[in-house]
Amino acid sequence: MARSFCLLTLMWLMLGNAPAVVLGDTADFAPQFFAFRNGVSFGSLENEAKTLKQLGYDGISQVKQGGAHLAQRIAVYDKAGLKVLSIYLNVDDKPIDEAVVKPMANRGAMIELTVRKMTPTTVAAVRQTAEMAGKLNIKVALYPHHGFAVAKMPQAMDLIKKVDHPNLGVMFNLCHFLKGEKAEDMEKVLKAAGSRLFAVSTCGADIDGNNWGELIQTLDQGDFPQERLFRALKKLGFKGPVGLQCYAVKGDKRTNLQKSMTAWKKVLKKL
Repeated sequence: MARSFCLLTLMWLMLGNAPAVVLGDTADFAPQFFAFRNGVSFGSLENEAKTLKQLGYDGISQVKQGGAHLAQRIAVYDKAGLKVLSIYLNVDDKPIDEAVVKPMANRGAMIELTVRKMTPTTVAAVRQTAEMAGKLNIKVALYPHHGFAVAKMPQAMDLIKKVDHPNLGVMFNLCHFLKGEKAEDMEKVLKAAGSRLFAVSTCGADIDGNNWGELIQTLDQGDFPQERLFRALKKLGFKGPVGLQCYAVKGDKRTNLQKSMTAWKKVLKKL
C-alpha cells in the first residue's frame, strides 16, 4: 500500500513538472481575409458588400477614396457585417489630411502608405501622418511598391527607424517582394519586420515571374507555395489581416474571388 502510494506520488510530481504545452504551436491560424478594391466591381457599394459577404470575405481593403465617400462605404459595409480595413494613400513631402481618413477612426483600420519619391520633408511627413492617425486609432503601414522610393522591405524598415513612431509599421506584399527581392530571403525579411509587420497581401504568383500577369493571379494559380508564406507567418505569431491583391487579373471578378477564397481555405487547412 505504502509502495503504491509512493509510486503514485512520484508520477504526480513528474507530471506536475512537465513542460506546459505551448498553445501558439497548435492554435488555429486564421487571419482575417480581405479583397483588395481592385478586384471588386459589382455596380454599387451594396452589391460589393453583398458579394463579398456571400463569398466569405471579411471585407474590403485598399480603397482609394476618403472623406464622405469613405464614410458612405463604411456605413454600407457595416450594415452587411463587413469591414472596410484600409485606405491606400501616398506621402512624399506633405502629411495626409486628417479629414481623408477620419471616417475610419476607432475601427481597427489602417492606412496603406506608399512613398513614390523621397524629399527633404518625407520623414517628417510620414511621422506627422503616423501621429495624426494614432490619435484616431488608425495604424499606418508602409506599402513597399516596385518602382517607388520605398520599393523593398529593407527600405521600409529603414524609413520606420528614421521616423521612429510606434504607430508606423509595414505591409508585406508578395507580388512586389517577388518583383524586386530574392524569394529565398522571404523568411528572413518577415522576421526582420518583427512587431512592425502590421499586414500582409498575397495572390497567386510565379516565383520567377517578371511581369504583373505572372506575379498577380488568383490564389489558386502560380507556382509560389502559399503554404510557405503562411507557415512562416504562423511561426512568427502574426496576428494581422491578409489582403488579396487582384490588380489586372483577367476574367469575371466574382469567379476570381470565389477561386481565391477556395484556395485560401485549402491553404489554411494545410498549416
